[in-house]
Amino acid sequence: MIEQRIKTTGWSLGMLVCVLVCSGCTSLVEKAGQVLDGSLFAEKTLGVYRGPEGMELRYLEVKREKQEKIAISLSAYPGLHFWTSPPDENGKVFVQQLHFLGGNYTGWNEFTLDLTGEATLILHRNSLLWRGQGPIERVQISGGKIRREQKRLSGEEALTALQSRYERIAALSDWMHTQEDLPDFTSQEDFDAYWKPLLMPELVQPKQRPATWTTEAAAWVKAEDVSWNQDYTAAVFPETLQVLRNSGALLRDWEEAFSWIYLYYQWDRIIQSISQEYILTKIK
Repeated sequence: MIEQRIKTTGWSLGMLVCVLVCSGCTSLVEKAGQVLDGSLFAEKTLGVYRGPEGMELRYLEVKREKQEKIAISLSAYPGLHFWTSPPDENGKVFVQQLHFLGGNYTGWNEFTLDLTGEATLILHRNSLLWRGQGPIERVQISGGKIRREQKRLSGEEALTALQSRYERIAALSDWMHTQEDLPDFTSQEDFDAYWKPLLMPELVQPKQRPATWTTEAAAWVKAEDVSWNQDYTAAVFPETLQVLRNSGALLRDWEEAFSWIYLYYQWDRIIQSISQEYILTKIK
């Protein structure tokens, strides 16, 4: 998993980290963030429905907005929620936003990504029909917050940092998808085990390093307390990613936003999951 390079300070965050490391439960990170910003108590649940593929749909009354909304989550992607409008008289809903909260050893990234898309939702007494309709397109990050140890970023400061990270993650993920013979990743652990030796061989055991790795007559540059092999960087990465790797920005993103990288990489699979037809059963 992601190497722990920075020691956490502060009792409350330290206790949270201990719980997370011991349990490996991302949902605890999400709950902690919601408690801190008050959002955990801002919604009233009107109904909960569960279906195949780990899909859960919550029909909510959002108190601060004085309107009903729907939140959709997938068990394979904790911390991720799609928000839609309630169904109109014809059962049409509009996919409006994605909310994501991903934790790390020293805090978390939280953001709202605006979306466009449609689906059909037909409510029955003890179940509902969900049917995706067409593509769901990403628009832009419209807000968010960042926690780094005891520092919290919000407003324009957080938005600027999140947008910059979003662009870096997009560039990395797009390049990843151009590689050949990629395995089918079903977990973040598998994703990390495959990509970290290729992206940052300096940080793994020698036997894990790729065949293209060599230190013979290599030039090195130090950033984030790591000496990076510039020859390996030039041989493997496109120019846009070379700067990120040699400056340590790639390492920071990997450590602070690993679950976000995985989310972006798996985007097509996620959209495919919620673009099918399901019968969900009411459980609450």
